[in-house]
Amino acid sequence: MNVLYVGSGNSASLLKNLLLKDYHVVAVNNAWRLFEDKKLDTWIHSGDFPLENRPADKNFSHQVSTQKYNQAALNITNKLQITCSSPPHYVGYTIFFLGLYWIMDSLSPAKISLLGFDHDYNPEKVKKWNDNGRPNPQNHYLKDKSKSIKDWSEDFFSGMNQDSFYGQGTPDPLRLGEDHLINKFQQALENCKKLNIDLVNLSPVDSKINIAPKESVFSNV
Repeated sequence: MNVLYVGSGNSASLLKNLLLKDYHVVAVNNAWRLFEDKKLDTWIHSGDFPLENRPADKNFSHQVSTQKYNQAALNITNKLQITCSSPPHYVGYTIFFLGLYWIMDSLSPAKISLLGFDHDYNPEKVKKWNDNGRPNPQNHYLKDKSKSIKDWSEDFFSGMNQDSFYGQGTPDPLRLGEDHLINKFQQALENCKKLNIDLVNLSPVDSKINIAPKESVFSNV
């Protein structure tokens, strides 16, 4: 099995150039929006993923949320005989890594192909986000309760180049720091190797955080 694992980065829109029938397709959080008229096998979302951003109609075959991906983290650490106090924190504690380890554990694919996980956040957005208390789901985006997340985002990031295809995204994984994310990517690559899983990145975007080996599948991009 070859899994296509899709995030919300701008490069995710390139999936229109792929034959989706060749993959078991897994999308994370807002990436479901790319599949309103396409095949989507599995949707993974964080426990605090805003209700207003969830699909009104089910456009996926299987849904994975907190209990399932936390269990997968425990399964993997047990399988690899890794001692740690918190398996979800060990794997990386962002929805990308939690979902990735769920795929590794539950689907046991031969290959996982990443798209839209470039972690190439707009520096201007990152600075404003840091300077303003890091608005995120846990602190309710530090917004007026009557304001939608979409409206908040359009105001907060007004005039800034988007770094995701759906505009309200914040650079929340950076709360952990770039070095931490790079280390967790390296750890995932090592664990995939132990499990005989090939982890590759289909995105043509350069990223110093996503260090998965590139696999060229897009021409003229």
